[in-house]
Amino acid sequence: MDITTCTIFVIFVLIIFILCGIFYNYFVKQNESTLLTLVVFILSLSTTFTLVLFIPIDIYLNLEISNLEISQKLISRFYKSMFWTLIFEAYILVPFSYFYLKNQKSYKNEFDDSLEACENVVESLKKTIYFIFFLVALSIIGLIYRPGHKISMEKGKELDYISDLFDVKHTGESAILFLMGCVVFIGVSFWVSYTSYGLACLPIELLKQKDIEYDKKEIEQRFENLKEKEALIKKKYNTPNEIKEDDKLEIVKINNMKRLLSKYNYKLQEIEKTSESWVSYILGIAFTFRVLTGLIFLTFSSIIYLSLLASITDKYFNSICAYKCGFVLDQINTLYNMVDSSLMFFSKYFPLDILVIASLALYIFCCSVYGIVNVGIRIFFIPLYKLKPKKTSPETMLVFCFVMIHIILVLVMSLLTIAPNYVTYGVQKIKIDDEIGYIKCSLKTDKHICKMSVLSVSHTLQTATFFPTGSLYLSYLDRLKDLDMNSESLDEQMNLLPLEKLT
Repeated sequence: MDITTCTIFVIFVLIIFILCGIFYNYFVKQNESTLLTLVVFILSLSTTFTLVLFIPIDIYLNLEISNLEISQKLISRFYKSMFWTLIFEAYILVPFSYFYLKNQKSYKNEFDDSLEACENVVESLKKTIYFIFFLVALSIIGLIYRPGHKISMEKGKELDYISDLFDVKHTGESAILFLMGCVVFIGVSFWVSYTSYGLACLPIELLKQKDIEYDKKEIEQRFENLKEKEALIKKKYNTPNEIKEDDKLEIVKINNMKRLLSKYNYKLQEIEKTSESWVSYILGIAFTFRVLTGLIFLTFSSIIYLSLLASITDKYFNSICAYKCGFVLDQINTLYNMVDSSLMFFSKYFPLDILVIASLALYIFCCSVYGIVNVGIRIFFIPLYKLKPKKTSPETMLVFCFVMIHIILVLVMSLLTIAPNYVTYGVQKIKIDDEIGYIKCSLKTDKHICKMSVLSVSHTLQTATFFPTGSLYLSYLDRLKDLDMNSESLDEQMNLLPLEKLT
């Protein structure tokens, strides 16, 4: 790797570190933030994005370096070291930090005193070890029943069985790929839950314009409903002293709801006043930029969706061996793919392709954050954590970090689907003869001249992510059902009893 390439890569990595720090400070509760959480968060997210930004370096070195065999060995080692670093961060460092903070908080709440650092470290390590044992047990079960593992446990052949299980002959290549597949599978579930929601809904949210008159009518209607509920409760009793505790709590909730609606109504009145002054011109300009950003984001989402669809269709209909080899194409990119074509074009002018990959990763990150903020971190229908600016606990930031590591790893795998031509061979060409000239490298060309990138060689059998594609479309339909005022019902947030139950 030459000095210029190293310098460019280091600059991008430094920018990533700074942006991760800014993001952390924007969301976390400042009075609860700790140095441990800050370091773990920045280190984990930065490592993940560094892996994404190294892909263009892999393509560039594959094209430029004369001693390609040595270069590919070094790149392969880098990918493996980055993968194991991410595994360590996601499944050891982040859980340890999470348990450390939880122990500290629970001890303080119970005994109103701080737990000693040494005791906390020991307790956190114990819980982390239990967590690791659980994951190791699941991994071994998966390795035993994975496709391709044919040798069964027989007496006298225990060593052969273990050697085949962990693929010792190939330095554990098969086992590593299987484990990476498991990690990516977890990431796909996060991608479906959060990223696809953000890809579909973030552009629409930016394009939406607030209708003040509609909101005012909505507030008036809610006020009437609340008054009716309060009147029904009070009607059951002759004097206020006779009111039961449950009904008193319901009245308190109703009054709290009224205050919230009053605040919202006051904000609407302020917006109406500013619309009649010079401030409205500034707000109009700001809204124009918001709409423009929404249109750009909508274009990005459409391009990603269409590129995924084109690549999946291409692989399904034109693969030489279908599911048996992971839908490999002998002639890559037979259908037009905008993301692939753009990356192919910009890779001619390195490092512009790094900017494109960085923009794609940043957009996926923004969409994922939007999905997590709106949906909340949850297991199926059970909500666990909410991400809010300046109100997020350090533990939630660590869980968010765990989720994002897996989502970005899925992005790395998805690039093999979204931009197969770019990720596999880049702009490599092979000369046939003077009449035909140069043609693009593919699986049909001489493998000694056309060298595949290390990433594509390592993950040839990775298949397309069908679930995010389907979920992306479903998210558009689901978004149409959302209310304009809020994504969640205010009545449900306040735990108010339904009007029918009161009657």
